Amino acid sequence: MPKVSHEYVIRKKNAILKAALSVCTVKPLYEITMRDIIKASGVSQGGIYRYYSDLDEILVEIINQANANADYKHFVDTIIENSDTPKKTIEKLFTFLGENIKENVSTVGKIQFELTILFANNPERQTKILPHITENESGQYLVAQIFNSIHEGISLGSFQPEVPLDDLFTFIMTSIDGIVSDVVLQKCYGMFQNKQALFDEIRLMETLCKSVQSLLGCK
Repeated sequence: MPKVSHEYVIRKKNAILKAALSVCTVKPLYEITMRDIIKASGVSQGGIYRYYSDLDEILVEIINQANANADYKHFVDTIIENSDTPKKTIEKLFTFLGENIKENVSTVGKIQFELTILFANNPERQTKILPHITENESGQYLVAQIFNSIHEGISLGSFQPEVPLDDLFTFIMTSIDGIVSDVVLQKCYGMFQNKQALFDEIRLMETLCKSVQSLLGCK
């Protein structure tokens, strides 16, 4: 391979990743082949292997790039700083989560959903890919701040939970996971189209928030 600048290599790799991401939007992650990426990028088979050793190396970079772009911890911190009561904090966090799901459903949401299927059906690829993925912990961080706000509200006497906190926290986590999964299935795969209207992520999260507030004894 002729000697090229570092900047040229970065540009070429970014172009390949951009093409690969475009493939991800129209084809399930677990069905993508190197041929798909070669066709989308316009790079020859010999050329693409100069930059990436195999398909899984490309997938790792796509996933890490998507996770980095979806990092929103600083937004969560800003919401907390600008909320004067635990009740308001919880409301704003659920609304923000709905907005974030709506914005990222076709990228991060779809990729994460399909990655679970890929790993379930190809354990050897999970062993190869998973150690190199930089996990996006924004979702866990947001949920943790909801839990912290609930604890704070209880200590201030603002909340009087009607169910055990462990049950409430499990309800919140499973509800969020269910909403995300159903939204991905509907908007990325066309499921449920004949049974109900298009899901509105923000309204679903607002409804979940109201349910949580009711279980917390909020008036």
